[in-house]
Amino acid sequence: MEIVIVVVCSLFAAGLLAALVFKAVSMIKDMRRFREELAKIKSSDQYLLDIVQDGKTVRIECKDVNSDNIELIAKDEGKE
Repeated sequence: MEIVIVVVCSLFAAGLLAALVFKAVSMIKDMRRFREELAKIKSSDQYLLDIVQDGKTVRIECKDVNSDNIELIAKDEGKE
């Protein structure tokens, strides 16, 4: 009977170890993918903007614009 308990506990421990290794490997893959995506975004002039509202996500592709020669004019509501 003791042998059965030892075998069952060993199998349970092996299962937990396998689950831990699987989770660690998947986290490493996700981390690499995230770093590659960040590097891709930093090297590109386009980026994605995710807007989340009420559980729905809208993804918008945006592009950086050179605004060195653009002058912003604010309308002063007191002077009309």
